Amino acid sequence: MIEISGYRILRQLGRGGMATVYLATQESVERDVALKVMSPALLVDPNFGERFLREARIAAKLHHRHVVGVHDVGHAGDCHYIAMEYLAGGAVLAKDGSTRDAAFALRVAREIAGALNYAHEKGFVHRDVKPDNILLRDDGSAVLTDFGIARAFDSSLRMTKTGAIVGTPHYMSPEQARGRTIDGRADLYSLGIVLYEMLVGRVPYHADDSLAVGIKHITEPVPQLPRSLESLQPLLDRLLAKEPEDRYQTGTGVAAAIAEFERRVPAAASFHAERSAAGEDGALPSMRPYSDTPAMPMPAMAADAHERGERNERNERAERSERSERNERVERNEPAIGRIDQIVAALDAEPMRADRDAPAARAARLPRRRRGVGALVVLALLVAGGLAAWHWQDALRRLLPRTEFNDTLTRAQRALDAGRLTGNQGDSARELFLAARAQDPDNDTARRGLDTVGRKLLEQGEAALARGDVAAAQASLDAARDLLGGGAGVDRLAQALKERDAKGDETAQALEGAAAALDAGRLLGADGAAGLYQRVLDGDPGNALAQAGLRKVADALAAQARAALAAKDPATAAARSAEISRVLPSWPGLPQLNGDLAQARDAARIALEATLDRADAQVRAGDLAGGDGSALELYRAVLKEDPASARAKQGLRNVAQAFIVQANAAIDDDNAGEAGRLLDEATRLAPDSADLRAARVNLRELRERLDIAAQRVPITPAQSAQVQRLLGDATRAAAAGNLILPPGDSAYDKYRAALAIDRDNRDAQAGLARLPIHAKELFAQALSDGAPQRARAQLDAVRQIAPEDAAIAGMSEKLANAFIDQADARIGEGRRAEATRALDAARELSPANPRIAPLDARLRAMDTRG
Repeated sequence: MIEISGYRILRQLGRGGMATVYLATQESVERDVALKVMSPALLVDPNFGERFLREARIAAKLHHRHVVGVHDVGHAGDCHYIAMEYLAGGAVLAKDGSTRDAAFALRVAREIAGALNYAHEKGFVHRDVKPDNILLRDDGSAVLTDFGIARAFDSSLRMTKTGAIVGTPHYMSPEQARGRTIDGRADLYSLGIVLYEMLVGRVPYHADDSLAVGIKHITEPVPQLPRSLESLQPLLDRLLAKEPEDRYQTGTGVAAAIAEFERRVPAAASFHAERSAAGEDGALPSMRPYSDTPAMPMPAMAADAHERGERNERNERAERSERSERNERVERNEPAIGRIDQIVAALDAEPMRADRDAPAARAARLPRRRRGVGALVVLALLVAGGLAAWHWQDALRRLLPRTEFNDTLTRAQRALDAGRLTGNQGDSARELFLAARAQDPDNDTARRGLDTVGRKLLEQGEAALARGDVAAAQASLDAARDLLGGGAGVDRLAQALKERDAKGDETAQALEGAAAALDAGRLLGADGAAGLYQRVLDGDPGNALAQAGLRKVADALAAQARAALAAKDPATAAARSAEISRVLPSWPGLPQLNGDLAQARDAARIALEATLDRADAQVRAGDLAGGDGSALELYRAVLKEDPASARAKQGLRNVAQAFIVQANAAIDDDNAGEAGRLLDEATRLAPDSADLRAARVNLRELRERLDIAAQRVPITPAQSAQVQRLLGDATRAAAAGNLILPPGDSAYDKYRAALAIDRDNRDAQAGLARLPIHAKELFAQALSDGAPQRARAQLDAVRQIAPEDAAIAGMSEKLANAFIDQADARIGEGRRAEATRALDAARELSPANPRIAPLDARLRAMDTRG
């Protein structure tokens, strides 16, 4: 990528036929710029270089909110460049041809109209207004760019061959397409085309070649906007009028008209937005596509899995609740198992009595004689049953519910649900499930409960390890291994504890290294105490040794900062304070240290200001360099303490400027040696000064003159006689009015020929100096005589001999009026051809002269009558 001193190229923004534009950082002020670099291949054609520099010169003269700002112009080797304001918003129209809404388009057109009005008032016509040359800032404001083919109204310079058309055909005004002289109204026509394209999404006139497009601009009617935008048609009609006289005459007029339309656009824009949302025709186009895609439904498999998971979870909760309630009922209602007397009492409970009452009732219905026999049978059965129950009481006890075992399981499950996994009080899940297993070694519920306790102990161990509680993690692992025996979970936690032990060794080594670094004063850096302590804290945030170590590092840095303050070195103190903020932002002494640092900075600033005052006084006294108390040394002393001091940098530039002034005085005294020494001093201080470059040119010319003078051969008598003859010829030519014509025999050429022989001849120098004055006198006489063509020759003489003469503009205006008077007279005489020539001459001299338009109308009327 290209390299230009003072700029850091970031990336390419775009490439054209003449230049490439890069996004770059101007390093001196750290700002983003658009760096436009001309292609070195175009240097073979001086017109391209002139056009490139013309853009910079014109834009630099235009200081307007909506005109691109130019920061710098220069060249690096063969690369000419312009550093301009970077416009991050891009072009006003996207490459895909999408439209802009009416409110946006009107605002952009109004802003660019204001910019054009400003340029026109400054005397420049842009001549290439198109979307690519209208860019947007971040805030959306529009900016006019690319003045590469712009021209002043009265400029006689031609950037192309005579009759060539310059501009972009799709945006040319009809008069521009004809190759005629144009003014600011052509720019307003182009702005109308841009407005149409923003609204509709395309240019109005299309054809296969540029010439055909230009013909359409001249002959075809003004394009019509869609029905949804028809309220803006009057604005477009006037902007795109075929004749300049029928358009808005100034950018201010366009801006005012647009402002009036803008007051009506919001309601219309709202209406069209509503229609667009409803899907109706005629809505204003939107810049952003609208997506109404519905959210995708959940896949059926995932939904089923989700539902099954929720259903299983609900079932498990219901089962646990039902089991808990059942256990509670068992705990509340089951009788305790007792001896045989309790069993007999149970057999004598209500249900048994009911069973006994039933035979008794039946017996009451039997004959009295059978009741006695029945009663004896029943009594015998009861006695036999009681004796059998007493004999087989142990077997009967096994047939009754096992209430103690169930109670143990219930309590174990409750402890598990409450998270009481281990303990030594007899109420933990581990203890209770072990007790249940002891009662029934083959019970699946007890076995599953112990497995669950083991898994939860592993989970507790992993959580303890995550928070750094190694002892608790080891205890959980031991308890889990005791229950589970082994397995992947046990192995995983054991491996993690092993790795943690190894990490603990690393931590110990890091702490030892940090302490050694702290003792050695190595506070910062990769192997410094702060870095090592922080490494420990990254793995173990609660490590107290590392936290204490960081506080010690902060204390040591603070001591260094205090020492720097005592040594009046606030820069070092500030650096140490910044390190404390990075290492330990919560260090309690930091606010006090920063307060002391602020006081030291204030004191240093006051001292530097006093030094700068002394340096400024030395500049005024002329004591620029040569001693410790000189302005140069004082400014340098300030920059050593404060490299960013803008005042000291400006002071050095002032010293450099003083050196340049002294050097120019030495050049005037023909003292090339002293001038060179002074300019070398100025170069070291301000190498990019424009005055320095100019002084270097003057010094080079002085040295050339001195060399020529040293080698000059004395003028011979014959040469002296020849000089006298040339002076006489020049005097006679001037008296005859032949100031610059004919070539070779004009007064101008004769005086220059005399000076070529004797460059110091005062008569020849004085004669040349009088020629512009004489030309002005002849110009006035020609106007008085009613001979504008003769006056034009004298105006050309002044332009050639003294191109910077301030009177040229006024002379051009007077001559234009003289031609207008002549055209008026010829129209009255019916001499149309001569009137046309006179009016064209006036238009070339003064395109904006208000007297031209009425005469043009009279000429067209002559054509109609003819």
